[in-house]
Amino acid sequence: MDPSAASSLVDVQEELSLIEKYLTPRVFEVPMSRGRTVRAYEVGPPDVPVVVGIHGTPSTGLGQVVNYIASGAIFCRLVAFDRQGYGGSTPEPGRKVRDIAPVVEAILDDLSVDTAAVYGHSGGGMLALATAALLPTRISRAVCSAGNGPNYGSGGFDYADGPSPLMREEMLEARKGPQASREFYRRVPCKLRDPEVEKQLYSENDRRIARLLSPLRDKITQQLALPESPYSEEDAYVDDVQSWVKPWGFELASITVPTRIFHGLDDLQAARRHSEWLRTQIPNASLELFPHFGHNLSQLMPHMLAWLVQDEVRS
Repeated sequence: MDPSAASSLVDVQEELSLIEKYLTPRVFEVPMSRGRTVRAYEVGPPDVPVVVGIHGTPSTGLGQVVNYIASGAIFCRLVAFDRQGYGGSTPEPGRKVRDIAPVVEAILDDLSVDTAAVYGHSGGGMLALATAALLPTRISRAVCSAGNGPNYGSGGFDYADGPSPLMREEMLEARKGPQASREFYRRVPCKLRDPEVEKQLYSENDRRIARLLSPLRDKITQQLALPESPYSEEDAYVDDVQSWVKPWGFELASITVPTRIFHGLDDLQAARRHSEWLRTQIPNASLELFPHFGHNLSQLMPHMLAWLVQDEVRS
């Protein structure tokens, strides 16, 4: 083999090895007040802008790690975490939407990161907005992806009026109180892998992407050797939906950082009008609508992450 060709091959192998290293996540615990802990994940190169990803309901931070690795977006570093009561994070019964801010702040402090961008998907969308409002010196940009608007005040829409009968039922039950939400969880969210339930909540494109990512998720789960959660997903779900139907604890108008709202036009869970209304309530907010995309916006991960870190990349 030509010496120059052999040298080039070695260089390529070294680069691939480095990329593989960057796409290998690590898990760590962050101490919180009152003896609580948060399980967090980190993946990506060390010397690039940081993005915090907030998962939806019910879920864990692992899904965000899978989306990042699938996209190979090594121009930024992703930090995700299991929200209170999910996965390996201690429950916080009775929490409000605003209570996500101390969690994100503690994670940034633990990593010695001064500022980061943030995104939230689905039930995490409003939480990303909360961090942007309540941590203005720590958050540089924010994305709300497939999120919902608030359940109180005047918004020009009914929070329970969405594209899916199941989602309307979820909100109507939540308004009745925790026990009604608990009973709904047992009928629907805990059966998300049931094909009949799945078809009512996820578009054909959503289901196709989930199938494609399933082997990668299994591989990463095996690599991280995560223990089974000691906490009740049902309890965490009830805490989530009960926080949605109460005041969020911050004003959307107080968000000053650049904010973008992503919405798939084939979303069967979050109503388009919620995204359109949120855009009108947040200064510096813009809205992107995506034909043929549903509730799962993992295909947009590189585009979303690039927008979130563009200021840092330019500087």
